[in-house]
Amino acid sequence: MAKFDTAIIGAGIIGCALARALAKGGASVAIIERQAPGEEASWAAAGMLAPSAEAEKGSPIFHLCRASLLAYRPLVEELRAETGVDPEYRTEGSLLVFADEQERQQMLPSMNWQRSQNIGVRELSAQELRSLEPNLAELPGAFFLPDDHQIDNRLLMHALVQSCRQRGVEFILGKPVREIARNGSHVLGAILEDASGTKIAAGRVVNTAGAWAGAISVAGIAPVPIRPVKGHMLALEAAPGTLHHVIRSHRGYLVPRRSGRIVVGSTMEEAGFDKTPRAAQLTGLLRAAQALCPALEKSAVVDYWAGLRPASKDGLPVLGPTELDGYWVALGHFRNGILLAPITAEILSTWLLTGKPSLPVDVLLPSRFAR
Repeated sequence: MAKFDTAIIGAGIIGCALARALAKGGASVAIIERQAPGEEASWAAAGMLAPSAEAEKGSPIFHLCRASLLAYRPLVEELRAETGVDPEYRTEGSLLVFADEQERQQMLPSMNWQRSQNIGVRELSAQELRSLEPNLAELPGAFFLPDDHQIDNRLLMHALVQSCRQRGVEFILGKPVREIARNGSHVLGAILEDASGTKIAAGRVVNTAGAWAGAISVAGIAPVPIRPVKGHMLALEAAPGTLHHVIRSHRGYLVPRRSGRIVVGSTMEEAGFDKTPRAAQLTGLLRAAQALCPALEKSAVVDYWAGLRPASKDGLPVLGPTELDGYWVALGHFRNGILLAPITAEILSTWLLTGKPSLPVDVLLPSRFAR
């Protein structure tokens, strides 16, 4: 039986980014995935890289979001050079539009706090907004957030998986993990859910299984409290250049791709593990998209789907070692999994390889739930 330095459970963006970083550091790595790589939350996302969505005084993850955004350009350049895949990293910024003065006032505290942190935020008049995005509906104004970027998350996953394979990461696909094997206080590996109970031997196991993390049994340890939060999304086919920026509002968001496709999102629902797209939610997204951009009324609906975001009890990521020596978690990234992938991989790979995280993460430790 092959033995690995690290076995990672889950081949989403967090698991693959971590595996790639560990392999770069010389570790032998296996990724165990119950389906195909990147086909759950990482596939269902819109690819917005928006630290401003977490920008409020006292936010425990805002600065992590900013640090991860800064890591994106070098990551994309490396992936493009290694694999030839372009993840379409875009830096035009986003427009946070408001429909009236009440909505503007609701947005102001976050905007003012970002300005206090020397982050560029500019308020646009109706005329300035119209000059930037002439196809938007008549709106009284917006906040321009130049530090919000975007990426095609599906292309990014394709590049990450290819890079992992080129760096020697082994993918074990099609079989979920049933439980973590242990010998007293130390991990021995992961036991697969098959007839023979195949064991993948590893000195360290990292659970990055997203919404399904709690299904993995660890004798004597309560699972990290992660639940699925359902989100409906759809894609419209529009002429290239219909929109130039990510458009965010209280009613939803529009994410334009270079091809002209526009991703429309998203709902937030407590629906267990049901991923079935529902008519009412999709209809609501279509109405919101047309209200924001009337030019989309005749666009073809080319895709629709629902995904499950992994959310922790307190809404924050859960990152670090557990009470079982050698068993680690990187979970609960909720709506920021794509954004936080580079910094999560950097922190955890450094921690695993050197014994110390590259940034302080005390507020994210899994031990907070035990307390």
